[in-house]
Amino acid sequence: MTDNEQHVQIQDLVKTVLYLLLGLVVIPVVIGSFFLISYWHMLGLVGSVLILQPVAVIVGLGLGIPPVPIMLIMISFGFSIIYGLFAICDTFAERSAWLRNHLHSVQTIAEKSTLFQRYGIFTLMPFIWIPGIGLYGCVLLAWMFKWRGVKGVGVIMAGWILSTLLVLGASIGILSSIH
Repeated sequence: MTDNEQHVQIQDLVKTVLYLLLGLVVIPVVIGSFFLISYWHMLGLVGSVLILQPVAVIVGLGLGIPPVPIMLIMISFGFSIIYGLFAICDTFAERSAWLRNHLHSVQTIAEKSTLFQRYGIFTLMPFIWIPGIGLYGCVLLAWMFKWRGVKGVGVIMAGWILSTLLVLGASIGILSSIH
């Protein structure tokens, strides 16, 4: 690897980290400021989204954050994770022969799978629901199967927004029945 190639990879990594910080921290703090929500509550929601993913909506409601800012933060989070993980995967795939070999074996298995053959990228939508790995796993699968275009991002975001809205709706319904 030449010094120039290494410099480009470092620049790409820095851009990815900055993009992730923008979507995961800066935009939520700006949204919180706009809606007059405490920084700590916003950061608490973001931290819970990293672990709980769509289920973190419950934490946001528990912190007293209204539904609109919660949804805006979830959308920002989704886009940031999708583009950030795609960039990270691209960087590591270029550097790792082991990863390239495993990707080839996964693609071979997927080509034999009737589920993937029949439904393609839409197979990812149910996996969004799995807390802790849902969004991350779907992005990684989309990257492995080269579903990275507008359709891929759109399907992942649609699944992310749908799961978030359903958890939000169920949580609001449960909270209103308690009161």
